Amino acid sequence: MTTTQHSNPYGYRELLVYKKAEEMQSVCAHLTSHFPPFSHSSRSKTLLALADQMDRSARSVKQNVVEGWKRNSTKEYCEFLGFSLGANAELEEDCNDIIKGVYQEMGLKGEKGEMGLEAVERLPFYPLDSRLPPVVQLKLRCKELNMLLQKLQNSLEKKMREGSGILKSAWGTGERGKKGEEWLEKAISEQGLVRMPDGKLMKREKGEKEDKKNV
Repeated sequence: MTTTQHSNPYGYRELLVYKKAEEMQSVCAHLTSHFPPFSHSSRSKTLLALADQMDRSARSVKQNVVEGWKRNSTKEYCEFLGFSLGANAELEEDCNDIIKGVYQEMGLKGEKGEMGLEAVERLPFYPLDSRLPPVVQLKLRCKELNMLLQKLQNSLEKKMREGSGILKSAWGTGERGKKGEEWLEKAISEQGLVRMPDGKLMKREKGEKEDKKNV
């Protein structure tokens, strides 16, 4: 199933997962900009590298959502969401290290006591408490994005499974005198689905609603 024939070339900006990734990138940049001032000591260089890697990870989460959305197939879209999930996991792990105090001797404060990692893991990511330490807020944003990215990926995988079943049914009839496209449309209809102008398959009721919106 293709995913590139969108009426709005910037439709990815309407995705909740994109908006959340954009917010997280901004929050991460703000956090890393307040790391201890850089000097030529090995400790400062370590923190500089950490800040750079965290910023790169946050950027990668968002950019892979965009690139996946622009790709030619649902399969590729899923793959790029996987890249986003990987970058998001890496950023969350960096937050965990900071919270645990791994970089405390280098001047980067950890979150001990009540805000230790075990306590942070139990905090809800929604609604986000703005009173929490910045690194804790960033970690919770990572947890939220992990849930959203997985949910979107699972949704796309389900569409691929449905599409594969329909194609096998349509082209495996043995009726060579019939056009494959006719069999495909019949199979889609029998599954209670409709094919939208952009090639996506949707439940018939939902597709009809979408058509009315576009009128």
